[in-house]
Amino acid sequence: MARPEKVAAVESIADVFKDARSVVLNDFTGLDVAKISELRRLCRENNVEFRVIKNTLAILGVKQTEAVNIEKYLQGPTALAISRESENEGAKILAEFAKEHNAPTFKAGYVNGKVIDATAVLALSKLPSRDEMLSMMLAGIKSPGNGLVSVMQGPLRSLVNVLNQIKDKIES
Repeated sequence: MARPEKVAAVESIADVFKDARSVVLNDFTGLDVAKISELRRLCRENNVEFRVIKNTLAILGVKQTEAVNIEKYLQGPTALAISRESENEGAKILAEFAKEHNAPTFKAGYVNGKVIDATAVLALSKLPSRDEMLSMMLAGIKSPGNGLVSVMQGPLRSLVNVLNQIKDKIES
């Protein structure tokens, strides 16, 4: 009979894969306690949960979800970077941290119902966030309108300048 703590852990992992926008599996080998604490703090500041898991419990948990294919990546030391708000925030944080400390390394990811490998997670970490993409799209949509308004105001500005010059000439 399974212990209640283990049943709760399996259910918790299943809930993570059902509810999160992205889950990044990583190998934290090479990080000491101080560096892991620093990584957890960075994750917490950016609304990303960093959780070290037991692979056997994680395998049982993912079997209850659509992320069954991620089971093959659950080997060796494994931690999850769980983001419920952004598709790539967890990957970005881990990639930036790995630049300085050469760890953690990506194993795989689960984004919007799809399992992706380590190279796709690395590519995901280089993309702008959803909010940044939306603002870039809005700027692109807004740009032609701004250009049109500027062009339409050009003749009016020229007319005002000519009238001011005539007024100055008359006054002098």
